[in-house]
Amino acid sequence: MKITFLGTSTVVPAAGHETACALVNGTYLIDTGWNAAIGMKSFGYDPMLLDAVFLTHCHHDHYIGLPHVFFYMCMRAREQPDRPPLKVIGPEEDVERVVDLSLALLQPERFDAVAYAPEVIPMAPGDEYTDAAVRVTTCRTAHPVPSLCYRFTEGTSGASLAYTGDTAYHAPIAEHAAGVGLLVTEASYGGLAAPADNGSLHSGAPEAARLANAAGADRLALVHCPEAKQNEAV
Repeated sequence: MKITFLGTSTVVPAAGHETACALVNGTYLIDTGWNAAIGMKSFGYDPMLLDAVFLTHCHHDHYIGLPHVFFYMCMRAREQPDRPPLKVIGPEEDVERVVDLSLALLQPERFDAVAYAPEVIPMAPGDEYTDAAVRVTTCRTAHPVPSLCYRFTEGTSGASLAYTGDTAYHAPIAEHAAGVGLLVTEASYGGLAAPADNGSLHSGAPEAARLANAAGADRLALVHCPEAKQNEAV
């Protein structure tokens, strides 16, 4: 299993950076950052090879690049006329609205070339997605909007990773991610612990490390961390 970090920053990235989003095995995109489609091209990946987009939650910096993904596929549709629709998976409360608004931005009622119809799969905590290559399980995270942690398990190798998206420390995530080879979680507060009045429900590196230890993860990767705080977070 291979993960490519297209971006690791938070909310508004600096020049040359991207907000937190990642690509698993070149075909599964987790969140879309500000412009994951071009980010994929920069790393040598073709967005036309995407099977699915997994939205951890529907705060703007995690889905704002979704219209770009749709537009890219529309502009390259003639190259793969028989490819199946892109699957967009996310929290059941919000994913359909975000997809509808992303498509509306392209104005398909005016321009036939961007009349795109992805397959939307709303997910509740505990739901699963399975295809020929991976099994993806979910659990709830601790964030102000409906949010999902995704655990990917590769069918052939059994390799696994869990990607939490934005969250405060939440013990059920450790249970869901138990024994993963890689835990990807956030460090919005950099090297500092989350404050007692953590109304935004984010984490710092201390909570991330605590979560990884509780899960027994082999490795920990920190994302959603401001560039200026990344060194101290590590």
